[in-house]
Amino acid sequence: MTQALAQHERLVRWVVRRQWLGDLSYAEALHVGRIALWQALVHYDPGRGTAFSTYAVPAIAHAIWRAVAQEQAHAPEQPTAHLPQTSTSPGASPEAMLEDHADRLLACHLLHRLVAQLPHPLRSVIVARYGLTGDPPQTFTAIGQALGVSRQRAHQLHAEAILWLAHPAHSLDLRRCLDCNSVADYRAYLARLRSWLRVRRRIR
Repeated sequence: MTQALAQHERLVRWVVRRQWLGDLSYAEALHVGRIALWQALVHYDPGRGTAFSTYAVPAIAHAIWRAVAQEQAHAPEQPTAHLPQTSTSPGASPEAMLEDHADRLLACHLLHRLVAQLPHPLRSVIVARYGLTGDPPQTFTAIGQALGVSRQRAHQLHAEAILWLAHPAHSLDLRRCLDCNSVADYRAYLARLRSWLRVRRRIR
């Protein structure tokens, strides 16, 4: 195990260098990433045909983001003047990114690459809702009929997909491209996630 950890250490450093760390120090991020790497090594199943790096990188990114989020949750509010300036309003969501993607080619490329990683049927909902294949955008009623679910369920799947896309571990490259990668943006995402979890608990 020690040899495997050393062999894949570069994956941890690769993720840490590309991830927004907030108030988390580089050394702390490495520590968290190494723990996630160890867990990935323990749970990785080569029989599934997935490369270890494909399996481990998202796990490491998720772990570091959770550590950043916990750090931010306990950090005092910072004056707005000290936050990085963004070209979009704080908490800019993937809906806004989706609406604006035609005007920004790089963002469009990153967005399509991100949507392609969505689990099915979340990907189908987003593609249909925003017409990402060139077809006219579909209503939730039409999407529900295509998937064999109710309009309400299609709407719920859309909300889940948007939250998945907005997760910093998934959307980091797109957020950097659109300059919505500040502390305020991440706090807005956390607030939105908590709100959705409360709604989902009520639905269940």
